[in-house]
Amino acid sequence: MRPIVLLLTFATIAINSPPPADAQGKKEPLVGRVKTSIDLGVRFLRGKQLANGSWEVNIPSAGVQGGWSSLAVLALLNSGVPVNDPAVKRGLEYVRSLQPTMTYVRALQTMVLVEAGLDEDRERIVKNVEWLIKARVIRGGKLMGWTYNQIGASEATDNSNTQYALLGLWAGKQGGVEINREIWESIRDYYLRTQEADGAWDYSARYPKSNVTMTSAGLCGILIAGMGLNVGREEILDNGTATNCGVYEENPAAAKAITWIRNRFILNLRDRTFYHLYGLERAGRLTGQRFIGGHDWYREGCEYLVEQQKTTGPDAGSWYTQGPGFDSWPVVSTSFALLFLSKGRTPVLISKAVHGPWNRSGRIESDTDWNNDRNDLRHLVEFSSKELFKKLPLNWQIFDMARSANEAVTEEDLVEPVSELLQSPILYITGHQSPQLRFNQTEKTMLKLYIDNGGFILAEACCGSPAFDGGFKALVAQLWPDNELKDLPGDHPVWKSHFVVGPGNPFQLMGLSLGCKTVLIYSPQDLSCLWESGSQKEGKHLKAFQLGANIVSYATGMEPPQPRLTPIDVANPKDDQRSGKRGYFQAAQLEHRGDWQPAPRAMRNLLDHLRKFAGLDVSLKTETMKIFNESIKDFKFVYMHGRRDFAFREEDGEELQHLRFNLQNGGMLFADACCGQEAFDKAFRKFVAKLLPGHKLEQVPFTDALFSKELNGEALTRTNIRVRQEKGGPLRNVDPFLEGVKIGDRWVVLYSKYDIGCALEKHQSPECRGYDNASALKIASAAVLYLLEPADKGR
Repeated sequence: MRPIVLLLTFATIAINSPPPADAQGKKEPLVGRVKTSIDLGVRFLRGKQLANGSWEVNIPSAGVQGGWSSLAVLALLNSGVPVNDPAVKRGLEYVRSLQPTMTYVRALQTMVLVEAGLDEDRERIVKNVEWLIKARVIRGGKLMGWTYNQIGASEATDNSNTQYALLGLWAGKQGGVEINREIWESIRDYYLRTQEADGAWDYSARYPKSNVTMTSAGLCGILIAGMGLNVGREEILDNGTATNCGVYEENPAAAKAITWIRNRFILNLRDRTFYHLYGLERAGRLTGQRFIGGHDWYREGCEYLVEQQKTTGPDAGSWYTQGPGFDSWPVVSTSFALLFLSKGRTPVLISKAVHGPWNRSGRIESDTDWNNDRNDLRHLVEFSSKELFKKLPLNWQIFDMARSANEAVTEEDLVEPVSELLQSPILYITGHQSPQLRFNQTEKTMLKLYIDNGGFILAEACCGSPAFDGGFKALVAQLWPDNELKDLPGDHPVWKSHFVVGPGNPFQLMGLSLGCKTVLIYSPQDLSCLWESGSQKEGKHLKAFQLGANIVSYATGMEPPQPRLTPIDVANPKDDQRSGKRGYFQAAQLEHRGDWQPAPRAMRNLLDHLRKFAGLDVSLKTETMKIFNESIKDFKFVYMHGRRDFAFREEDGEELQHLRFNLQNGGMLFADACCGQEAFDKAFRKFVAKLLPGHKLEQVPFTDALFSKELNGEALTRTNIRVRQEKGGPLRNVDPFLEGVKIGDRWVVLYSKYDIGCALEKHQSPECRGYDNASALKIASAAVLYLLEPADKGR
């Protein structure tokens, strides 16, 4: 059967990005609506700033002066408004002028100054921490919490003031202020003593009814206190194990609180909704929970807030409700809403995989072997943010694949949960027990699909556990039987992708490579306990953080992840059945002796992209063709990729004649050098000279129709094309660089000395000289569209 190419009439096709939402009859993706919502909220707050730099608009009492302004500046900073922005500068000047007497205001002032990160505020932050410590209410040698002011032990305390005092202290610690261990111990003791038997907390002894806002506050309080006490909790032993691994005094109380919130999950509290959402975001972020009680808390909260935002009138961009109550203050409600949207939107760098047994009620939550070191990723992500990504705010999360997949029974059902998982470029698997026995079949399928669609797995045997080691190696062998988990040699780029950390000094890594890249890295030695400590002292601790950052650098190519909720395209296994249908566009790939298929899914991903965003009827199956196969004439688009030297016999010309005939009669050869390998590049140039005698490769002009807006829906220029031109170098914006051969006025060969295939497969490494995925899709799509363009369009 001869594949038939359908010639389409191309107007302006937005081939390289999804069609506008209104053109599809659908809403804009939530990630875009959230960004717009944040921008509108920021605009509203800017408009409400007073001449003195404050936001003290209709405050309920003089005692809380400065609280609204501090909250507004905190919201602006977290929403991405820079510290040197005029509105923020004036707001900070006002906040600095305050001498707050109220706990809320003193705490919020501290949080703002730490967030701004300016040296001039160091002394103020230290004094505020001292004020907050002095404001504690102590009775009988025990902490009773905080009240509204620094009034002494006779005043009744409450969990709202206590929550904000603790947030102020934690901000001070993050800002470099030393806080004695006994302070954190007293706070943890307070929350353990005051938690109700069912796991909840109430507002105060005067108002003893449990509620979700105070339970979220209690959960965060006990976790923050635990983080303050974490230094020295584990001791790393010479044999690679750690004392107290997985032991946290606050774990049972935190688990009870999470269960309480999960069973009563709610967004709208009627009069404290925005205050509650800020607390919910904090609880979700500190626990790393992606889901609370089956609810994707950030997605659902975003959908709620986007719908509730005022869109018209003088208060456009704000959030508030009419009538009495805390939600009726526009500046306060808008600030809380922006904090939820912006902090929750923080890109997720690494997801920690949940694994473990189930019973009839679901996952056995008391089994936390997957999370023996609760702070390992928090510390590694903070270190990576500082060392790799210029302090860009980044997050981590816990991802329960089985809960995410829910009722999935086929691979097709897993497309959406895998897309959600791919929002973080790295999946982390750790434990003491065998993951081969603890992941169910659905989870194992998701692991494979995650890798197939560009994900990266980092795994380590916590405490060097032999059970985990054997089980993980068995898991890899089961999922990738045709590939081997091997020791990474000393010249592997991960050892020097950012820091120089040689193999065996003191760590050894293993890796699984698919095509162009190592897509899984495994440490049989403990790393998590070293990350858990947070210590970066010289020696093994620092090496562990540097090696972790190197793995992050290699896995991401130094490209930070997109904001949470950004949709990630996943290949639907059902679509792989779209092959061999008459009239569908189909590609062939040329087999040769130069390692011809390092990116086996490249063409499949390209054609799937063209099907979705250009409406082409395509077959996703790429036919393999040997150069002497006469059937190569039936495929008008022939792809060639490789990384090594190759040659064809051409003494009698017969081996090349069928491909030559194809190119002389409307076909195209599209080729690229895998990761910019020079051996393939030299061989390909010799091959073209023999394939088409009298013709030579020449650069395709930047002004050629191939790169035009008329063909592609947008012109391909340095504004939207990025390439890594040196091994380990940065991605740079450049004009697209292709070379080609013309017969008459038509390009019949298009060639890139920079990699395209590995990028199409989403597995290009930082050592790969080539285009990024988005640019590769644009350039390769342009080649197909050029081929299909009617000849009378003119070139």
